[in-house]
Amino acid sequence: MLEKSLIIHSAVNIAEEISASAIIIMSNEQPLDIDTDIPVLFASTSAMMAADHLLEAGNVDERNDSTKRLQAISETLYYTGTLGSERISDTSAIAFIADILAADHVVGVVSHGETTSIVVHDLKSNPVVKELRACSERVNLNILRSVLMIAMDLGAYGREGKPVGTAFIIGDMEEVMKRSHQLVLNPFFGHPQEELNIRDPAKWETVKEFAQLDGIFVLDSHGYIHAAGRYLDVNAREVEMIKGLGGRHASAAAITRDTEAIAVTTSESDGVVRVYRDGIQIIEIDPRASKVSQYK
Repeated sequence: MLEKSLIIHSAVNIAEEISASAIIIMSNEQPLDIDTDIPVLFASTSAMMAADHLLEAGNVDERNDSTKRLQAISETLYYTGTLGSERISDTSAIAFIADILAADHVVGVVSHGETTSIVVHDLKSNPVVKELRACSERVNLNILRSVLMIAMDLGAYGREGKPVGTAFIIGDMEEVMKRSHQLVLNPFFGHPQEELNIRDPAKWETVKEFAQLDGIFVLDSHGYIHAAGRYLDVNAREVEMIKGLGGRHASAAAITRDTEAIAVTTSESDGVVRVYRDGIQIIEIDPRASKVSQYK
C-alpha cells in the first residue's frame, strides 16, 4: 500500500508539472486520498481481467526453468502495461466527450495485481479524439459531444431496463430530410426552437424516451432536433459494414456517404456506439466497458 501511495504521489507531481487535464486512477481498489487541484477520475480494470492468469499459466509447466519463468513474467508485464495504456486511452476519450478535459495531457495510474505503473497520454494522438476533432469541421464539437453522451447512456443502460437501438444524423439537414420520410408522426414538429436544442441536458431525457421509436433522429448543424421516428431512403448495398450490423447502421453510413452529415448509432444488441463519416465507420465505443466516474 505504501509503494502504491508513493507511485500515486509521483503521478500527481508529474500531472502538476505538465499541467495535465486529469489524473485517471485505474484500479479495482478505491484510491487513496489525493491532494491535488487536478480533476481525478476513477475507472475499473474490467477490460484488463483477461491478463489475470497469464503469469500463472505461463509458469505452470516451466516453474523449474528460470529463463522461461522470467520470459513469462516479462510477457505478463508487457500485456498488463499494454492493456492499461489502451484503457487509459479509452477512458481519456470518454472524458473528452464528457468535456472534462481542458488540455491535451492525461496522467494515468494503472494498478493490476502487484503491478502499478504511470502512463502519460497525449490526447492529440488519441484516435477517437482525433476523429471527433476532424468531425468538428462539419459539426460543432459540443453538439457531437451531447449526441454521444445520449447515445452512450442508451448503450450502457437502455431505457427502463430494455436495450435501445437508435441513430442520430447531424448536419446537412435539408439534404437528409429530402432523402428520408416519417415512419410515425414527428414528435418534435411544431415546438419552439429553444425546446429542441440537443445541447441542453434538460432535454436529454425526452430524446432518450423518443429513441424507443423506430427510425432515426435528424438534427441540423446548430444542434436543433428537426425529427424523430424517421426512415432513411438511401441505397446501402455498397456500404462496407462490419458483419452482423443491421439496416440502421447501414443506412446511417450510407446517408453520410451521400451527404455532408455525421451519423451516430447505438446498437440494440450490444450497446456499442459508432460514428460514421463519408460512408465509413470512424469511431467505435463500448460504453458498457468504458465506465468512468468522477472521484474528485
